[in-house]
Amino acid sequence: MNLILKLKNLDKLTTSETALVNYILDFPEKVIHFSPKELAEHSFVSISTIYRLINKLDLDGLNDLKLALVNYLNEHTTEQIIDVDYPISAEDNHYAMTKKLKAVYEQTLQSTIDANTVEMMALASSLLEKSDFIDIYASSANIYFAQNFQFQMQEVGKRINVPIDDYMQNLAAANSTSDHLSIVVSYGGRGSSVKKILKTLTNNKSKILLITSKNNPLLTEKVDGILLFSSLENHYNKISSFSTRTSLMYLFDRLYLSFFNQDYEKNLAYKLENYQKMNPDLI
Repeated sequence: MNLILKLKNLDKLTTSETALVNYILDFPEKVIHFSPKELAEHSFVSISTIYRLINKLDLDGLNDLKLALVNYLNEHTTEQIIDVDYPISAEDNHYAMTKKLKAVYEQTLQSTIDANTVEMMALASSLLEKSDFIDIYASSANIYFAQNFQFQMQEVGKRINVPIDDYMQNLAAANSTSDHLSIVVSYGGRGSSVKKILKTLTNNKSKILLITSKNNPLLTEKVDGILLFSSLENHYNKISSFSTRTSLMYLFDRLYLSFFNQDYEKNLAYKLENYQKMNPDLI
């Protein structure tokens, strides 16, 4: 019996358990992305209620519940729901891998769009436009996405600094002023270096745009704007960071489009004119 039928056939439920069952039946697409705390908050029940229901379903935990929901949704919807941490199996052929990676990208983009309101994006774009100096603080592979954004913005005449090593990042933070916008990229906020940089930026009264995940402890820090990664992906237990990378690229591209669109004709003319200067033979 599939999970949905099990849920519909459960009896002797408490009022809270009934409310939880109804929420799962109404919003299975949301439940597959929730932590226990998030599911409790959205369904207005306690975490203990969630685990009582899981026991009544003879499941081992919330992950088993979500996996059963994913299997049901894959069988009853036209678009496949993918585990972004393990999107493929050892038996998949090239066609299956192509389709599944496409599904990871689509789920990630929708999740990122859902996580960031129009107001959040508008505020971030305003910070970008009004700042004379922009520094991006990132680590690991996220540096390459920051550098790509740096390249995009330089094509329309907006200079951005992307310090790479710890010393240069701390030096840039120490040199920051109230004229600076500091874009801090940290998915989990676990490193001590990002906390140190944030403290320096705050002391120097730099404006701060934090790009992070919704469960990051850094969200308690005082910043001027926030953009959120898609939070579908496990920080460690996964094949690769397919979802996180896609989410960050979307956020940077979306910021670039907002900046470009604020003076569309001027930015387009600037970019094309400079391209012609670099390639006079193509005129």
